Amino acid sequence: MQYQNKTFEAIIATPGCGKSYLCDKYPTRFVDVDEERLRCKYVVPDHITREELEKTKGNRPYPKRQHTTSYVEALYQKLDQYVAQGKTLIAAPHGEAFSYFESRHIPFCFVYPKQSMKEEIIRRLTNRHNPKEMIENNANTFDQFYVENTQDKKAVVHYEFDKNEYLEDIITNQFHYDWNTKK
Repeated sequence: MQYQNKTFEAIIATPGCGKSYLCDKYPTRFVDVDEERLRCKYVVPDHITREELEKTKGNRPYPKRQHTTSYVEALYQKLDQYVAQGKTLIAAPHGEAFSYFESRHIPFCFVYPKQSMKEEIIRRLTNRHNPKEMIENNANTFDQFYVENTQDKKAVVHYEFDKNEYLEDIITNQFHYDWNTKK
């Protein structure tokens, strides 16, 4: 994908922009890195669906695995397999995602809301029935994270999205993704 003549192979995007929706809609093209991360980080029963896992954001009911090298290695091995299959990784802004892309020299785009989007993001999180704790945490840290997001130096591209923009629209209209060739 490209934006402003810069090429990237993966995306890190903040909550409320449509990562899960996009990965659910196009599972042969995109991988929700956050789901894979959670399944490695927590002891999630195999029968738990993506949708059920999504509903636990902000309040995980599963026991946490120890944060060890093996946990991160297991995640990275899964992600390596998806990359080898030609899938595009879409991650939430977690340290494991940043580190993975850096260690594999995978250029990525960082997608986050414009500063004026705080109320819109709270509305989106509320409308999709995220737990109250997650919504409050996002509201309380929005301004701090906006500043940190704009100062990020790891991404080859930054894209600030606005009202009525979701990741699928951004990928189509701004990144000019070719849905026929997956590029």
